[in-house]
Amino acid sequence: MKKRFLNLPECLSGLEAKTWKRRLVPLAAGMLLLSSFPALAAGRWQSAEGEKYYIKEDGSRYENTWFSIESIPANPLAKVTVTWYYAGPDGAVLTNGWHEIEGKHYYFYPGGNSPRNAFFNLDGKRYYVDETGARAEKGWFSVTTVNSSAGVSSVSWYYANPDGSLRTGGWQVIDGVEYYFDANGRSPRNNWVNIEDARYHVDERGGKQTGWFSVSGVNGNGQAYENWYYAEPDGKLARNGWKDLEGHRYYLDANGLSYRKRWYVDGDKNRYYLDEGGILQQNGWFRITNTSASTGVTTENWYWADAAGSVKKDGVYEIDGAMYRFDSNGTMYKKRWYTDEKGKKQYFGENGAMCRGQWFSISGERADGSEYTNWFYADENGLILTNGWKTVDGKDYSFNTGGNISTGWLDDDKYYCGDDGARRYGWSWIELDYDWIDDNDNVRRYADQNGDWGWFYFSPESGRKRESGSGFEESRVDGITYCFDTYGIMQMGWVKMRGASPALSGYRYYFPSAGLEGFIQGQKAEDCWLMTELPEDIDGASGEKWRYFQGNGAPVCAPAGGYVIQKIDGKKYAFDDRGAARTGLLEIDGEVYYFGEPDGDYSMVTGACELTDDTGEKADYYFEASGKGATGIKNGRFYYKGRLQTADRHAKYEVFRVPGKGLRLIDSNGKVVKGRKVTDGDKCRWKVNSSGTIEEFGSDYVAEITEPETVPYEG
Repeated sequence: MKKRFLNLPECLSGLEAKTWKRRLVPLAAGMLLLSSFPALAAGRWQSAEGEKYYIKEDGSRYENTWFSIESIPANPLAKVTVTWYYAGPDGAVLTNGWHEIEGKHYYFYPGGNSPRNAFFNLDGKRYYVDETGARAEKGWFSVTTVNSSAGVSSVSWYYANPDGSLRTGGWQVIDGVEYYFDANGRSPRNNWVNIEDARYHVDERGGKQTGWFSVSGVNGNGQAYENWYYAEPDGKLARNGWKDLEGHRYYLDANGLSYRKRWYVDGDKNRYYLDEGGILQQNGWFRITNTSASTGVTTENWYWADAAGSVKKDGVYEIDGAMYRFDSNGTMYKKRWYTDEKGKKQYFGENGAMCRGQWFSISGERADGSEYTNWFYADENGLILTNGWKTVDGKDYSFNTGGNISTGWLDDDKYYCGDDGARRYGWSWIELDYDWIDDNDNVRRYADQNGDWGWFYFSPESGRKRESGSGFEESRVDGITYCFDTYGIMQMGWVKMRGASPALSGYRYYFPSAGLEGFIQGQKAEDCWLMTELPEDIDGASGEKWRYFQGNGAPVCAPAGGYVIQKIDGKKYAFDDRGAARTGLLEIDGEVYYFGEPDGDYSMVTGACELTDDTGEKADYYFEASGKGATGIKNGRFYYKGRLQTADRHAKYEVFRVPGKGLRLIDSNGKVVKGRKVTDGDKCRWKVNSSGTIEEFGSDYVAEITEPETVPYEG
């Protein structure tokens, strides 16, 4: 290799002559420097023939390699800076422009330093080199930066042309997609682009968006959101008003936000609603549902919009023949009251329609957990009837101040309204108030005997119930006598009207069931026979007995311990002091009477009859027309208190002392012997004259009279 020698002063300017030392210094392109100078200073730049070289610590130079130089700052708080260079094959550092190294392009400043991870402008173009200093090649690339104070990283996207220059300054079409690049070449992602008065949005890949698109995120409260926008075909956002698309109308605000599930109020305070799809609700009903995040309860409100989408509000409107009320926000009244300035009330039901000319009910649950249902009536104008008695469809109802109809007893229990609220007239079967049963002995006794329901009678004109001022009181209804207590309960069975002796005479009886003996339930027993037991509070024989109730309703009763004979329908009957009709042989005031058998006619028997006593023995009796048992000679026979007296069959004849006649001889058939001589069973002879007087006695024995066996008194 041909050597070329240079004088050291010509190539090493700045070296002091006194330090020169002759030696061969290799230079580029095979050149050698013949010099005579001390050893070159290590770690320093050297220049020769317009080239720069860097001498390493060992005195050699860098060739075909990258090397860096660190600068030690004077301020210990400052960072160390690293500057990169590239020494070519001859050791000369590359400078002034782009150089291709191993297929990549690097930029070198006049001083030879190569930028790293940096943007810079050259000849009206902008470039970027990465952390290795290599120029971005054609296509997309991203640069991540970190905010040192906040510690937050961000990624920016760029696009390099084939020459490595960056796309900048506006919209650029790449592979058929429009992207926006700012003056620095940054292409935004999922972000807004504002150009003069126009607004655009690019998606997550940076492409300009058209048509509908959404932007999602999380707000400062940690809540996720999704906002919708509409971009025209040129990418400009539709903003500041209404937009008609595919037969629907949308509202977009100044930022282009599409109102969704949201109200829009115009300058005239008209209200419009855009649904979850952003579509304006028009021409009819629509509903809005909301679920509380805290309680999970879902509410539903209804609205009505006209053709322009303006909702009805602040008043009552007729829609499809029904009346609806809307509040100031346009919310339809539903299951809700409205009270005007005069206190008049209206109610809007489940479907929102005003209740008019109809009954309606409201149900709910009280604080104690019990359920309730209240009924109201709205007139043809929708006004709720309140405060007093009102007639609806021919029936009378009592309404309180709130319009709720009253049921049950009203006005100190003087009136009654059924479960349907209608005031009762005439007879009504009603459950007794439990307080009455607890507070009143008579009501408690009634309930024990008849149950917890009773009949009440209400005036056909006024609806006021029939009741007693005190105790029990009789009252006639439609010509029939009934008995009512102080609560108005129609009495049934025995009722003690007053204290009396005998006790039963102070009672009256009212039929406990309809149809009995042809009477009506509750009707007073008058002029009739009834088989009844005694009242519970009167002691006496148990079981049902026939009793007769007179025209005034009083049961026929004898004085205490006795009998009384009562003529009824032409016949006579005997009653004890418990009012029971008695049968059989009865001794009354020392006289014996006979009243028919229990299974037959209870009436008094007169004339001759044959009776059988408890032993089965038969005997003949005779009762006068008055009913008294005959005593004395009757039809030639001797009777005592109605019973025929007869001689013993073996004796054939016996002497009896006949009251008012003296001794008379009676045969075994009870016949008085007259005008005859007879011999008795003991061979004794007797002579009796034609008047029945005994002229010749066969013995001095006088037979005992057989008393009738009367029924023991059972009062």
